[in-house]
Amino acid sequence: MKFRDIGEFGFIDSIKAQYDIPAKSLIKGIGDDCAVLRYQSGRVLLFTADMLVQDIHFVIGKIPFYQLGRKAAAVNLSDIAAMGGRPLVLFISLAVPAETEVEEIQELYRGMWEICEPHGLTIGGGDTVASPDKLVINISVIGDARENEVLYRSGASLGDTIYLTGYVGDSRAGLKILTNEITPPEEVGTYFIKAHNEPVPLVEAGMSIAASGIASAMIDLSDGLLSDLGHICEESRVGALLFAEKIPLSSELKRLAGVVGFNPLDFALSGGEDYQLLFTVPAEHEQGIEELFKEHDLTAPYPIGEIVQGQGIRMVKADGSAAELQHKGFNHFNRN
Repeated sequence: MKFRDIGEFGFIDSIKAQYDIPAKSLIKGIGDDCAVLRYQSGRVLLFTADMLVQDIHFVIGKIPFYQLGRKAAAVNLSDIAAMGGRPLVLFISLAVPAETEVEEIQELYRGMWEICEPHGLTIGGGDTVASPDKLVINISVIGDARENEVLYRSGASLGDTIYLTGYVGDSRAGLKILTNEITPPEEVGTYFIKAHNEPVPLVEAGMSIAASGIASAMIDLSDGLLSDLGHICEESRVGALLFAEKIPLSSELKRLAGVVGFNPLDFALSGGEDYQLLFTVPAEHEQGIEELFKEHDLTAPYPIGEIVQGQGIRMVKADGSAAELQHKGFNHFNRN
């Protein structure tokens, strides 16, 4: 069997089945945004790692090294945010082609530091090796949290409301512009490119949601709304119902869709790399979550659906009809 046949998540499932062996200090291993390790009474360490490969995740010349550094750090901090944790230290490993300009890699580090500094995050080291032709960036982040506050993908229950922290679909539009698949009106092009190149990790929102004890499950949107909600459904052994009219779309995306001619909802459902937080809340705590966001001066989250019995994800359209949706997201080994 080839990787194109099994895909990233199929391979992860096969590894999990063989090697996800219980350990005394390991509370959660394969299958969530971070591994969770107990390290002292009442507190846990969170560990995440993410890799970016030239011409797969980024194209030299399409994103400045400074922005690339910011993004490489941000996507890892987003994983910590998805568990409700506080980031502590970041490690950087690079495989660098020998002809790369030193100043370019220094710009990469400058971008990483711009993300790390506001969160009090230390760069703790890493490794640098030669690469024959492609730049490869591997980031690992260690965070911590109170053990009883960590939010997993597996906590959603029947009747929970599904919330999103912000707009989805803008990053995919930015990618389409960068790859010359879409030509936007000049005044909105920069907005979408920034949405794709400069995601913002919602660390404070994640910590606030987790500390409240109100939410039941959480994940960040890296692979796309349907794919990542699918992870919550699978881990929680539930289904989901989405309401098309409640999914938050920016006015810029709606405008671009009208000019270029595409369905903005398609971008929102399967675009990926929006790095919003998707979380579930028991119905009796809906007012509490709204008050929480107001108290912390955060933009109110969007209720987009509910957790239901069964499997899979269905969507209710504006006309009241419902349809089953496929959990499609980015597939590293079959990108057709």
